[in-house]
Amino acid sequence: MGPVRPPLQWPTLNINIDPIAFINLLNTLGSIRNSDGTTSLPDGSLVNADKNSVKRPDGIIQHADGRVEYPDGRIVWPDETIEYPDGRLVWKDGTEQYPDGRVKYADGSIFDASGNQINAE
Repeated sequence: MGPVRPPLQWPTLNINIDPIAFINLLNTLGSIRNSDGTTSLPDGSLVNADKNSVKRPDGIIQHADGRVEYPDGRIVWPDETIEYPDGRLVWKDGTEQYPDGRVKYADGSIFDASGNQINAE
């Protein structure tokens, strides 16, 4: 018997896959372009004609700028500020601004729309 040749090694492949890009690719493969310019995705989501928002089957709308609109009218901004349908704004630290302009801070102090403290102790 002659010399034994070592087995050939398979080439090493280093493939990095961006999971978001992969999901977008899969969604694109099954998408349907509608006559009004919108795009229907396989999961039932609808991309608007300007391609800057997606309305999901559960009614939630995700915008390219990071806003998320919920069916109950709430809007959650990327900095976690919540805007309610009644006009209230609630920041991440608990500060609230009311529709009449009053502001209640996380420490409990309340100021009117002119900036005057209305609950001074």
